Amino acid sequence: MAKKGGVQQLQADIQTDEDFEKFLERPGLLVLDIYSEWCGPCLGMVGSLRKIKLEIGGDNLQLAICKSDTISYLKRFCKKSEPTWMFVTKGKSTNLLFGSNTPKLMKLIAQELEMLNKPQRTFYEITELQPEEVIRRKIKQDAEMEAISKEKAAKKKKRHDYLNSMTDTIIENMPDMGVTIFGPHINRDMYKKVLEPADNMKLQCKDRRVISVTRADFDVVNYACPNPLPDDVLDQLDQKDLMMCFWKMPEDDRRPIPEVLNTYAHMLTKERHEVDMLTEEEIVHPPVLLPMDLTIEIELEEGEEWEEEPEPEPEPVPKKLHIKNEESAAQAATAETAEGEDNEGEEGSENADEVGEVGEADEGPEIPDLPDLPMNALDLDFDLDDDKEREEEQKAEQVVEVVVQKRYRKKVIRIPPIWVAGNARTHAALIYVFFRQQTTGFLPPDPIPEPPHIIMAFDAYKKRDLLSVAERLKDDVPRYGFFSNDEAGEAKLIANSAAKYATMPQNPTDKIVFKVNKQTSHTMLSLATYGPSYVSADAVIGYEEALKFFPESYKTAEQEALEQAEKEAKPKKKKSRTKGEAAEPVTTTSGEDSGESRPPTAREESAEDESALEGGAAEASEQPTVVEGGGTTAAEAPTEGAPANEAAVPPGAETSGSGEAVGSDQVSTEATPPLSAEEKTPQVAPTEASTAE
Repeated sequence: MAKKGGVQQLQADIQTDEDFEKFLERPGLLVLDIYSEWCGPCLGMVGSLRKIKLEIGGDNLQLAICKSDTISYLKRFCKKSEPTWMFVTKGKSTNLLFGSNTPKLMKLIAQELEMLNKPQRTFYEITELQPEEVIRRKIKQDAEMEAISKEKAAKKKKRHDYLNSMTDTIIENMPDMGVTIFGPHINRDMYKKVLEPADNMKLQCKDRRVISVTRADFDVVNYACPNPLPDDVLDQLDQKDLMMCFWKMPEDDRRPIPEVLNTYAHMLTKERHEVDMLTEEEIVHPPVLLPMDLTIEIELEEGEEWEEEPEPEPEPVPKKLHIKNEESAAQAATAETAEGEDNEGEEGSENADEVGEVGEADEGPEIPDLPDLPMNALDLDFDLDDDKEREEEQKAEQVVEVVVQKRYRKKVIRIPPIWVAGNARTHAALIYVFFRQQTTGFLPPDPIPEPPHIIMAFDAYKKRDLLSVAERLKDDVPRYGFFSNDEAGEAKLIANSAAKYATMPQNPTDKIVFKVNKQTSHTMLSLATYGPSYVSADAVIGYEEALKFFPESYKTAEQEALEQAEKEAKPKKKKSRTKGEAAEPVTTTSGEDSGESRPPTAREESAEDESALEGGAAEASEQPTVVEGGGTTAAEAPTEGAPANEAAVPPGAETSGSGEAVGSDQVSTEATPPLSAEEKTPQVAPTEASTAE
């Protein structure tokens, strides 16, 4: 407790703006230890700070710990895990130090004390970024941009790999199929004309559809296309209905699909020349299909020049500008007044006639003469001057409609009547996007896209209540984990389950982070009742943050347990087969597959029987028993000298009725007859043994 009191006495504890402003008014050098709530102040340097204050600082050195979470001047240091030291003189910052390097901090304090009264100093506002901060921020931004670019590249590669696998499957199953896309001016009525050249080429149209296309469709189609349609053409085709044909190549034509369909497109778009047999005159037939030229107008930006003069444009929508120029306002007001007087002249005459008729018809009672009153008896000040001033101000600020003439340039976009992709992969992509029903027999359905989601972070000590909610709503909470903080990209994974987290050292700053699907609002509301420390602003930010907290390599506790079980299961199976072979070497009845000949009961033996068999097999292998006649027991039967293609059952071994051998523990050495001379010879290769026989 004495040490804690000493810390408080040595360093002022500042947590509010008011206390911070008062502390900055102190004379001398102020050294601020800036900390965040979850990180805490740097207490490891208290001893060194006390020493330097007593030795060289004295009253010229003032120390304080400042909580950045509650001091608005220090907001930029919130959620920083690195110790930060700010040096302040006369209410201005002079230097910054990051890190917990004690010698460096002591040296810098000594230097700042020496320069305390020197006028040639560079001062910064407390809220101003210092050069060290600018450098660090740029490094961080560059790292973030690099990470984003890598993430985009990885996402693009993943998408391309998936499309490659889909198109490879289509090419493998439909090697002679292709697609042509016709322009929006080619309709169903022209289909017969389009089909005639195809019939001459023996092209078969297996499917014909009119499809409303989008730019997103062509983003998939053109991912590996060598001749994509230009962007301005795609802009005009967006949301347009296009006719598409799904072709089967002729069986006797071995040319690539793009070459065959380009020949077909050439026949549709080029002139045909024929010679009349009677007159011997050349007859020119126009193309079956012609391109469509669209003229669009593009607004010129300010200062942009264009060679062509724009044609007269329809009157644009006038823009209202506030003009406070008195002359312009006066001119506009004069024009309006003149128009108003002309209109009021006619209306005034009509109104005057009506008033006169009414006055003649209905005369009111006579008003008696009032006595003369002194001028000062009535206050006749009705603020008329103020009204005039208001009217003048209103006229000066009157909104005047000013027509701003816009400039345009013309651009002609040529839309081709037919488009043929330049490689077989793009034709497969066209089938994948527009003729997916043709691939149902061999192409699996696309995976269900992941729903939009956000990140919600909480203090780790709330884990019990939060995990019960997450378990109840686990369909909407696919991922969770324990992290060092809730800062995406900086947080370190501590554990992926509560059981693992319980076995690790815990800090009060630890967070439990959930990836929450944003499909239903009640899930987020149920979790929000426990006071999250951070929630993603929207689904776009949540998607990016989820990739940082839970990358593709992240595995839940259930996934790790399943993989561990699979790994443990595989060695067990191998070991059990080895045990069976070692314990029952005499049970093999076939050289082709010795494992199938073991009786089923041998696989289902208890652990005690297995250990007993292991022990017997080991003793038999280490100390072979010699029987009468110089032979060995059955435990030595499956040696290298035994031919691999012959039965391994020793003579005299008992077999079951089905031809399977009985276990080695049932074979007696007394029942084993003497072996022949060839069988006595150890380490005989199979080929030599067969030759000897």
